[in-house]
Amino acid sequence: MAGLPPGVVERFRRDGAAPLRGIVSPSDIEALRAGVDLLLAKPSPRAKDASAANDPGQFFEDFCNWRDEPRFLRFVEGGPLAAAAAELMGARAVRFYHDHVLVKQGGARTPTPWHQDQPYYNIDGRQTVSFWIPLDQ
Repeated sequence: MAGLPPGVVERFRRDGAAPLRGIVSPSDIEALRAGVDLLLAKPSPRAKDASAANDPGQFFEDFCNWRDEPRFLRFVEGGPLAAAAAELMGARAVRFYHDHVLVKQGGARTPTPWHQDQPYYNIDGRQTVSFWIPLDQ
């Protein structure tokens, strides 16, 4: 990767978030989509259906599948995000913590609960980055 666009690192450090549009290739998006489709068809033991009983849509989540799903593993090990994380954090090295797949289908009525991510992470400090990668338009 040739580096993040000008101003992105400063925005991330100032605001705690910054969009990285176009960093993930369309072919990577398709591969990740195929991996998610596989999880929907055959969820891991860590999966959760967060849909209310009367919800016509599905609200699905699954965790920590990067070692089991080859598409996720290829993306984690060869994709652009490790270099972007290092640049955002000003770090020489990065460690991948986990993946979290969220699928909320059209028509789903179950609200996403308000939350903060920090209590879910077993880590502390300022050198941490989360990437949200939408797979739909």
